[in-house]
Amino acid sequence: MDDLQFRRSILADPKSRDDATNAAINNDPAKQKFANEIDALNNEISKAVNVSVPDDLANKLILRQTLASHQQHKSKKRVRLAMAASVAFVMGLTINFMMFSNTYKNLGDYAIAHVNHEAKHFSNDATASVSLASLNEKMALFHGSFDSTLGKLLFADYCRFSGSNSLHLVFQGESSPVNIFILPSDEDMEFIANFANEKLQGNSLNFNQSNIIVVGDKNEPIQQWQERVNKNITWSI
Repeated sequence: MDDLQFRRSILADPKSRDDATNAAINNDPAKQKFANEIDALNNEISKAVNVSVPDDLANKLILRQTLASHQQHKSKKRVRLAMAASVAFVMGLTINFMMFSNTYKNLGDYAIAHVNHEAKHFSNDATASVSLASLNEKMALFHGSFDSTLGKLLFADYCRFSGSNSLHLVFQGESSPVNIFILPSDEDMEFIANFANEKLQGNSLNFNQSNIIVVGDKNEPIQQWQERVNKNITWSI
């Protein structure tokens, strides 16, 4: 399990770990340290938000009239604790649910930003390979399946795309990785069939209730990749 897939698995649900995640933790000290840090953060958040009401609350309220200065000091202390808990809680949510802020107007712009954001995690010469069975197991969420893997599939896992769950596939390309995103149709973001910037180009197609976006560098035959998808994908609904 590579670092990106491991971190996503831990951050998505720190308490639920499959065999592959546990194996990665046991075999890699760095992954073990990261898992322990996330566990510690969750424990701190749990302790901070689970503050029980004191049994002698009524007595304390009466005592407050004569010990105003003392209670004021204690009140400030509780406020600082609550603020710290709030900051920790927000940070935890941010780690789990936000990759980067959604400031893009169409699918093409967001796809290019997403690819640039994760480019350092993928190599066109990577030896990792994802099986067709594993790919179709993940495709079940989108009510679809592939007849073949289209090429050497280096990576396949769920990710956040404009606030929606998507399946991110990374294939070996001619000179750099080719990224394919499968995601639900998003009415809040403009659909765009063709898009590009100075380095990357992409193509989008809409199938039933899903969008499929292909992104690669300027040397990649993006249209051929999209045609491969069209010929090899089957939808159950």
